[in-house]
Amino acid sequence: MSIRSRSQLVGQVSIAASALIIVSQSVNLGLGLVISVQSADSIVQTLKYGLAILAMYVLLLSLTGLYLRQADSAGKLGLAGYLVAFLGTLLLAGDWWFESFIAPRLAAVAPEVMTGAITGSMAVGAGATFGLFALGWTLFGIATFRAKVYPRPAAALLMIGGVVGILAGSTPYQIPLAIAVGWIGFSLTRSDPDQG
Repeated sequence: MSIRSRSQLVGQVSIAASALIIVSQSVNLGLGLVISVQSADSIVQTLKYGLAILAMYVLLLSLTGLYLRQADSAGKLGLAGYLVAFLGTLLLAGDWWFESFIAPRLAAVAPEVMTGAITGSMAVGAGATFGLFALGWTLFGIATFRAKVYPRPAAALLMIGGVVGILAGSTPYQIPLAIAVGWIGFSLTRSDPDQG
């Protein structure tokens, strides 16, 4: 596979990740406005978070492709950002998996579990998930900005998306990151891979 073909593929995967995140966030927001009752006990919950899982999977593929293309220029900070962003995104996908497949059952058999405050190990897990997601994408954004391989305004938006990522469990806080990833992906489909 040529360098151009690889760049095109990474660009297309990044655009797909962007689109899936934006659709997922839009569906979640739209359903939140339309459905006034908790939908955790319905197929709607499984479908909307299933879409979020798919979005995180494609985002992990995109992250890996984007990192590999700029690895030499991004240096140690880029590697650290990649590894932490990967872990944070993986943990976030795990949260969506829980929301998609476990939460509906819990809501049906033990609704009091779903309404209590988040404390103890759940609070630690949530803090680690959203903290690592935000930290990783922020570091990756900084490394991307410094590497000058991708458009710098998109890299700046990637940093902003990382910072806002601390709220990634709520809609629509993944959208800045999605736009940045899509922007970088689009630039890859339109540019000469040797230009950087």
